[in-house]
Amino acid sequence: MKHTASPKTALFPHFWMKKVLFSICPKSHWTGAVLSIWALMALPVFALNVAELALSESLQEQKRGNEFLQIIWNVSSVVADVETQVYLKKLGNELSIYSENPSKHLDFFMLNDVSINAFAGPYGYIGVHTGLLLSSDSESELAGVLSHEISHVTQNHLTRFSQKTGKQTYIMLAGVLAAALANNSTIAAFSVATIAQQSINFTREHEWEADRMVTKMLLKSGFDPKSMAHFFKKLKNNLGANEFLRTHPLSINRLSDSMQRSAREHGDYRADSFEYLTIKAKVYYHQHKRIKLATNKALNLYMRAYDSLEKQKYQQAKNHIDQLLKLNHDDSSYILAGRIYSKLAQIDRAQAYFSKINNESSIYYAAKAYADNHKITKGIGILKRYLKLNGGTYDSHKLLSSLYVNAGKLDYVHIHNAKALVLQGKLNEGVVRYQRAKSVTQSQDLFDVLTVRIKRLEQLIDLYQNLPD
Repeated sequence: MKHTASPKTALFPHFWMKKVLFSICPKSHWTGAVLSIWALMALPVFALNVAELALSESLQEQKRGNEFLQIIWNVSSVVADVETQVYLKKLGNELSIYSENPSKHLDFFMLNDVSINAFAGPYGYIGVHTGLLLSSDSESELAGVLSHEISHVTQNHLTRFSQKTGKQTYIMLAGVLAAALANNSTIAAFSVATIAQQSINFTREHEWEADRMVTKMLLKSGFDPKSMAHFFKKLKNNLGANEFLRTHPLSINRLSDSMQRSAREHGDYRADSFEYLTIKAKVYYHQHKRIKLATNKALNLYMRAYDSLEKQKYQQAKNHIDQLLKLNHDDSSYILAGRIYSKLAQIDRAQAYFSKINNESSIYYAAKAYADNHKITKGIGILKRYLKLNGGTYDSHKLLSSLYVNAGKLDYVHIHNAKALVLQGKLNEGVVRYQRAKSVTQSQDLFDVLTVRIKRLEQLIDLYQNLPD
C-alpha cells in the first residue's frame, strides 16, 4: 500500500516558526490500536490536574512531531558528526532528568547554522544551532539554553500557544512553513510579522516560566545557575543574536529577575568537560577551516591531531595524539586515537582505544575502523549488537547499511536504510525500503518479520492521516 501525505499534512500548520518552536510533548495513553503499533509510553507517575490532563500528549501531537522531524532533516542541516550529536543528546537527556517531568519524550539535534538560536518543537524535538554553541563561553551556558528549551516542552508552551491563538494563526503559520520550504524569506517575513504582535505577550509569559525552571535544573545537575543570566546579558547587545531574541523575548525586567535569582546561589560547579571543548573546537574548525588556538594545552594537541587526521597526515596525527594521551584520558581523546591508529592500519591498537569506552560514538568508529581495514564482518557484528540494544542514531544505521552493501546482504542494506528513514520521520519511504528488503530476502523468518513491520508502519501512517487537522 502506498501512502502520500495530503497537502494539509505536508504544510504542517501546527507549529511556531521554522527555527523557534516552543513545544509540548508529554507522555500519554495510547489507544489499543496504537499499542499494537509502537511501544507503550506510560503516563507520568505523579497526579495531573485538569489543565495538565487537557495538555497531555496525544497521537495528534506525535503526528505533528513526526512532521516536524521531517522538517528538521529536510530544511535544516543536521551536523553530520556522530560525536557531536551523541554529546548533545547525552547532555540534554541528563538535564531532562531534573525537569519537572522527566518522562516526556525528548530528542536533540545540532544544526549547522551560524545564527545564534535554539528551538523546541512538537513531541520534544529540540535543536541547537552551531552558532549558539560557538557563542557559549562555558558548558554551563550551553546547559542553560538546553534547560530553557526543555522547560518550554515540560510547560506545554506550544499547545498553550495554539489554544490561545486559535486556528486562524495556524493557517498563517502554514504560510511560514511553506515559505521556508521554498526558501522564500519575503513571504516568511510577511507571515511572521502578521502574527508577531498578537503572540509576543504570550511568548514572554513562556519565557518567564522557562527561566524559573532553568535555575533549578542547572543546580541539580551541578552546572552554574548564573550561566543563563550571563548568556542573556551577553546576547542583549549581540547583533548575531537577533533571531534568538526575537523568538525568545528578553526584557530588562526578565534579565534582572534572572540575574537576581541566580545570584543567590553559590557552590562548586562543574568545569567544562573535555568533550564540550573538543566538540566546540571541531565546529569552529569546520566553519573557519582553521584551528582556534586555546590556552588549554590538551585541547591544542587534540585539534592538531584532528587537523592532521582531516588532512590525511596520519604519522603527524599519531605524534600529536601520543603527546595528548600523556596528558589526557578523556573519551574524546581515546576515540580520536582509535581513528588515527586505524588509518595507520594498526587495527588492534585502534580497537584497544575504542574499547576503553562504550557509547555510540566509540562503537560507530570501531565499526568504521574494521571496515577500513577490510574486516567487514567484525564491523557489522559490533555495530549490529549495539543498535539492537540501544536503537542508535541515523548515522549509525546508515553506516551499518553501507557495511551490509560490502557484505552483499541486500536485505539488511534495505532494512537499515528503512530504520534511518524512520528516524528522519519519513515513514512512507521507510515502508518502501522494508518492502524492498522483503522482496530480496532469502530467509522466510526475516520475510515474516518484515511483513509485520510493514503492516505496523502502514497502520501508523493510516492513523496519522485519519487524524483531524
